[in-house]
Amino acid sequence: MEINKNKYISSKETMKELKVSACDLMHLRESGKLTYVKKGNAYFYKKGK
Repeated sequence: MEINKNKYISSKETMKELKVSACDLMHLRESGKLTYVKKGNAYFYKKGK
């Protein structure tokens, strides 16, 4: 599966944009507040507008 770099950003980039920790990012993901795809052990989050 190929990740479209124009639509998705890495966990590290998402944490920087949202100014949250890895733990907070996980909670946002698990609560359904973020759209993501998983590739292997990595998560990629959908970019905003």
